[in-house]
Order: sequence, then C-alpha cells, then structure tokens
Amino acid sequence: MATPKGGYFGKILEIDLTQQKSSVLKIDTKICERYMGGSGLGAHLLFNRLEAKQDPFAEASPLFIGAGPLTGTACPSTRCSFVNKSPYTGLLSHAEAGSFFGNEIKWAGWDGILITGKSKKPVYLFIQDEKVTFKDAGAVWGKDTHETQEMLIEDSLAPYTKVACIGPAGENQVLCASVSVERFKAAARTGAGALMGNKMLKAIVIRGTKAVPVADPATFHKMAAANKAFAAKREGWQGIKRWGTAGMLERNHQVTGSLITNNYQTTWYPDIEEIGAEEANRRFWKSHNACYNCPVHCMKTGVIRGGDYEGLIAGGPEYETAGLLGSNLGIADFDLMMAAIEMCDAMGLDAISVGGSIGFAMELFEREIITARELGGMTLEWGDGEAVIEVIKKIAFKEGKVGELLSKGVKRMAQEIGNDAMDYACIVKGKEMAAHDPRGDKPFGVSYAMGSCGGEDNQGNTPKEQANRCMQNSLAICSYVGGYWSPKMFIDLLNPLCGWKMSEADFWTTGKRIQTLERCFNVREGISRKDDTLPKRMLTEALPEGPKKGAVFSPEEMKKIQDDYYAYFGWDENGIPTETTLKSLGLEFTIDGVKKANA
Repeated sequence: MATPKGGYFGKILEIDLTQQKSSVLKIDTKICERYMGGSGLGAHLLFNRLEAKQDPFAEASPLFIGAGPLTGTACPSTRCSFVNKSPYTGLLSHAEAGSFFGNEIKWAGWDGILITGKSKKPVYLFIQDEKVTFKDAGAVWGKDTHETQEMLIEDSLAPYTKVACIGPAGENQVLCASVSVERFKAAARTGAGALMGNKMLKAIVIRGTKAVPVADPATFHKMAAANKAFAAKREGWQGIKRWGTAGMLERNHQVTGSLITNNYQTTWYPDIEEIGAEEANRRFWKSHNACYNCPVHCMKTGVIRGGDYEGLIAGGPEYETAGLLGSNLGIADFDLMMAAIEMCDAMGLDAISVGGSIGFAMELFEREIITARELGGMTLEWGDGEAVIEVIKKIAFKEGKVGELLSKGVKRMAQEIGNDAMDYACIVKGKEMAAHDPRGDKPFGVSYAMGSCGGEDNQGNTPKEQANRCMQNSLAICSYVGGYWSPKMFIDLLNPLCGWKMSEADFWTTGKRIQTLERCFNVREGISRKDDTLPKRMLTEALPEGPKKGAVFSPEEMKKIQDDYYAYFGWDENGIPTETTLKSLGLEFTIDGVKKANA
C-alpha cells in the first residue's frame, strides 16, 4: 500500500461504539487521488460498507467525518464533511462544516473519523492525537448544544479543544437533527444529529498537535499565500465580508425575486428591512468572525439589546436561516426571528428543514387542511413568532401533537395529512428546499433538482459547476473562498502539497467520478429521472408579484436541464450511469449494484 507524500496521513480513525474500541484504517494514496477526502472519500467508504436499502439506523451504519488534503494547511478556510446515509431522506448525504474542527482532525494525525456501532449508554469521544478515550456523557445528556460544548471544553483541560455535539433533537432522534460544531456552525441537512443520537454518541472532543505533511513546502506555501490574497482582494467577496450572507436578503427581495415568503407562495416581502442585513448591522452585530485562516470573515455574531430577549447571544442571521425562519414565516420582528434561529442552534436542529416544516404547516392551517385539533390546540399563523419559538422546542422533544407531527418533516407530514397537502410541499428528494425560489433565480433549480442531496442551494447551478462543487466538498474547502477558483488554482495547490501531477483534465474527471459515485449510491436506493425535478408549485404557479412577477419554472425547462445534465455526466436518459461511464471513471465496483437497481 503506497503511502501519501503529503496532504494526508494515510489513515482514518475507525471507532466501534458497540465494543468501545478504536482502530486504524489505512488509506492508499491511489484512493486519495481518486476521491480526495471529505464527501468523496465518504461516498467511497459508504458505498462499499452499506447494502442497498439498509436502515440508516442499523448498528453497522457508519458516520464518516472527513477532512481533505488541504485541511489543516496554510490554505484558507478549510473544513470537514459529515457523510452518512440520511435517516431523513434515505439517500447519501453530506454536510460541510467550517470553523476549526476539521483542522483538529488533521492535526491529530487523521484523514477522517469513521464511526460505527451503538453504545449502550450515552458516551462522547475524547481524541488527543492517537489517543482515544470513550467517556461517560451522562452529565451532558439532555443539555443543549451550547451547555454541552462549554462543559466538555472545561472538562478536557486541554487548550484549543474543539467540540462537535448534538442537542436534545439528536438525542430524541428527530430526523432533521444537526450536529453543532463549535457553537455557531453546524453540519445540517443530513440527519447526522439523529444518527449520532441513535448511536448514543453525544459529542466528539478533539485536540491535535501534529503538522500536515507537505511534499514541496516552498512552492505550496507560496501558492497558498497567493490564493489567500486573491480571496481577500476579490470584489465579490467584499460584500460577504461586510454583510455576511444576510446581505442577500434585501438583494433577493428587490433584485432577483427569489426570497422565499409564506411557504414559497411569493418572493415579495415588504417587511424585509425589519429583518435584513442593515437592521442586523444597526442593532445586533457585535463581531465579524472567520473560520480557520479565512480572509472573508462572513460569520456574524451579535447580542439583542433590550426587549423580551435582551442579552440573547446568537450567530447570524444568515441568508438561509433568516429566509426560512423570517420571511418564509411572515416574521417581521427581528428579535423573535433571532430567538427562533438561536433555538434551532441550541436544540441542534436544521433551521432550513424546521423553517420549511413550520411554513408548510402554516399554509395548511391557513387553507384549513389542518386545524388546531391536529396541532394539539395550537394555532400557526403567519407572523406569530412566539408560537414559532414554542413549536421549535416541541419539535426537538417530539412534544405533544404539534411536536410529533412537525418533527416528521414536510414529506411525511403531507403523506400523513393527505387532502392534497402534497400540493403545497416544497421538497426535492424528500428534503425541504433552501431559501432561493428557483422561479426567480432559475439556476438554483439545477442545484435543487439535480444535486445528490436534494433541495440544497450549494450543489452547483450547472452540471460543470456540480462537478466543481464535488471537488470543493471533497477537498473540504469553503465555497465562498474556493467557489470562484479555477481548477488551475486548486491544481497549483494540490500538486506541491501532495506530490501529484494532476492536470486540469484529471480535475474534471475526479469531480465527475465523485458525482457519479454519489449517484450510484442513490440509484441503489431507487433514485432516477422521476426524482430529478422541482415541486409542483415551482412548475405550475407563476410568481404573483415582485421583480420576477409571472415567472414559472416550466416542465420543458426542467426536461432540458435533465437531458443536459445526464449528457454531461454520461448517464442514460433515465439518469442511470451507464456501464461505459462507470468503467471509464474506474467505478467498476458499482456496476452490479446499479444493474440490480435498474432492473
């Protein structure tokens, strides 16, 4: 087995929670070159370890937390990827989390952590370089994510310790539960929090002291410095640095016509100035924060000054959280919106799926498809922020009728309620869409409909961009810093770091390989052309107002997107990767599984 020259340690930390044992899984340099790390390496591991249709909550179901070759180096804003079969959608899913956690994985001497099994009682992992300790989590079980992180950092007695943990939602196996990473970052949208809760794993606490090996240090550090300077100077990033993603709230309302409002009924929200970036800057933000070695500083933290929520500290608002828990729910009270965002963070819940579920329930309530009876006596009306905060906590604990119902998510709610409820369900591949209405900003329709994870805005808005995003997620680098980088920029970093001779053609082939492998996994679960589409509302209802009034995403546009996408990746007309394509990409090990599923 060839040992990597740089960028990797060539080993993954494998954890068996059932036996409470750890071991070393060695990774050949050829696997590193073919799948990079992060989501790509995770897809490879999960495809080969999971059978088709296997229960995501089965004892053997893995959770992989993968760093990339650039993680922990001088490259700016590196991350890690949480990869698992989602208990929410039943599909391969990955969530990329920033901050410093992924770097600590690399500095501890690992290229990733692979977790299987189930503990009989609540535990957390304490990892110090090669040393792994299984510790009793009884004292933090039941605590919210903020309390948990503070208690475990204090308990570690190690400076610079980083924590990824679940909150009550994960403990209660709410299917859209997230993993909180260092207080205000999260691995969400994959159900990884529910998987950790099922495994009785409360947290991972990690501290590393090693340096990532570099094949050609002088050249690599020169390129890393140049790329950081490029990111710092690029005009497009200055807006993100100043306003964070919240600056898109006003823009998408006034210009692109894509700000979701009232469960995607419109994109026009006259009260946007009450909850947007300018309001946040005027009365909430206190600091501009950054992930590891990042010049962009898109993270904003603030405190509410005065009123019922005085003293509340929260991260954001970000575009997605404010869109889903603000305009989507008709909330024009900034403090209530921030309290809702903070409640999701504390409970360990995916704010996008929660906001989508509440918005869906509000529309059904408005249309009298559900009543207070189905909601345990509660009413859910547009703009009622106090009710939203109460419901979020009930979702986390599956408390009462309303908590039980909304904790299921939009798809399962619609199936249970019936009575045409599915007509108002804005979901793709079983997951709530993010906060960009694709009728107003049509390229997002590609990301939502064609991406492996479904319903997400960050999967790439063209086929080629999706291949590029696969590389970014596998290299574990932030799209705000790396999103506009050319393949040459990545190649100029990877070759001196890893000792490779990657070409631009190799770059694109690797992106296609990873995307196709993800597709093969999902094909085994039953995904095909029928699933690569947008919800009924996007295809049949024109926007009623705003800058894109009259816009609709036609079925003909959807068909062309599918055809172009399948042609680019070498899949057949039903969205199934062909045997010729699989052989050309070195994915022969997937052929039998794809054939069986397609038959």
